[in-house]
Amino acid sequence: MLLEVLIAFIIALMALAVLYGGANNGLLGSRQAVRTEEAIARARSRLVAICQGARLIAEEQSGDDGSGYTWRSRISRTGSEPVKRKDTGQADTSMRADLFSVRVTVSWSSVARPREVSLETLCLTTSPADRP
Repeated sequence: MLLEVLIAFIIALMALAVLYGGANNGLLGSRQAVRTEEAIARARSRLVAICQGARLIAEEQSGDDGSGYTWRSRISRTGSEPVKRKDTGQADTSMRADLFSVRVTVSWSSVARPREVSLETLCLTTSPADRP
C-alpha cells in the first residue's frame, strides 16, 4: 500500500514538472512576442521619422532607444534622375528626384540571446539639382 502511494506521488510530481515547464515556456514566449512587437513599432516609427523628416543624406546612425532597445539606421542613395515637367514631359534640369534605401534595425537582449528586427523601405525625395 505504501509503495503504491509513493509511486502515485512520483507520477504526480513528474506531471507537475512537465506542466510547470510548459507554463514557463509559454510565459517566456509571450514576453518575447511582446518585446518583438515593441521593437517593430519602434523601427516603424524611426522609418517614418527618417523618410518624412529633414532632407535625406546617405549616412549611418545609431543610438539608445530606452527600455533596453538600441537602434541603427543606414541610409543610402540608390538612384537620382532629373525631374520631368508635367506640362512638357521634358527633363527639368533644376530639380532631381533621389531614391534612398532606408534600413532601421532595433535590437535588444533576451534570456536566450540578443535579438533584433530590421525594416527596410525606399524613400523618394526631390531636391535642387545643384545639391550633392
